[in-house]
Amino acid sequence: MRIDVHAHYFPTSYTDKLVTLGLNHARGSGQSEDLSGRLKTLDDNRCDHQILSAVGLETQVPNLAGAVEGARLINDIYADTVTSSGGRFRAFGWVPLPYVDEAIAEAVRCLDELRFEGICFPCFFQSRPLDDPEFEPFWAELNRRKAKAYIHPVGAHSCTHPGMADYNLSLASGSLAQLQITAQRIVYSGLSMRFPDIEFIFAVCGGHLPYVWERTKRNLVRGLTTRASGAVAANFYEWMDHSPITLDDPMKPFRKFWYDTSVQDIPEAMLLVQKSYGTDRLLLGSDEIFGSLTEAVTYLETNPYLSADEKSAILDYNAQALFKL
Repeated sequence: MRIDVHAHYFPTSYTDKLVTLGLNHARGSGQSEDLSGRLKTLDDNRCDHQILSAVGLETQVPNLAGAVEGARLINDIYADTVTSSGGRFRAFGWVPLPYVDEAIAEAVRCLDELRFEGICFPCFFQSRPLDDPEFEPFWAELNRRKAKAYIHPVGAHSCTHPGMADYNLSLASGSLAQLQITAQRIVYSGLSMRFPDIEFIFAVCGGHLPYVWERTKRNLVRGLTTRASGAVAANFYEWMDHSPITLDDPMKPFRKFWYDTSVQDIPEAMLLVQKSYGTDRLLLGSDEIFGSLTEAVTYLETNPYLSADEKSAILDYNAQALFKL
């Protein structure tokens, strides 16, 4: 069964509502509600399901009432889309974090009532990272339900770096950095250890993570072995006293995560994935409508670094096993 886990859908009825809720930048960014063309693309690529998510654009409404209204609207639209497509489209729900109680209530609705495949997340909510201690009750609820947590960057969030505002660098480079840093924070903070039944899925191969895998490993080993000797500042690695990192296999927590393949312009990414967290953690991801499902499938089918068995698993088996469809 072929499942595209990375696809976006921002219908005009939703973006228009975001404008009325104060997000003026959403004006004019809506998409047609006629999805027949996308269904044909699924057919052309022998893709059984595509999982939609409303993450990527800046859609965080900075007040409780508006955040709840916006989340319920897009989740209701997605539920209707799932039904009208006969289940060809599936969905990750959206929640109104950082408002924890309301986010829990909407997550429960998405998972129990609407029967979504999981919940999607940007890399932070209103400048607060996903491992913010106040979010613990929310993660506890997702862990209790063994939920899937799909993590995708928002380009505009990268502009906290003063050099990212120009030349589209926030999207081209900053988004990849967001993913790497978020994966590291989820591990280093112990979040993934405290809530081991959540299946974390990272967009775009985890951003820069496979590219800096060996450097990250070396730095972790250095922290575990040299700080007692005074080779580094006294508290530089103090955070490691409370992290799940162990010297025998410091990168093990990252190999528990899942990653999608939406890196169609970097054939060598698959070589790095093989040498880092492994292709058995890879899921087909297209980044539709910003990317192309046809290109995503072709990228995997023609990639010189993947074996025939790896291609088959990534395209047709890994996601089916994860989502139990």
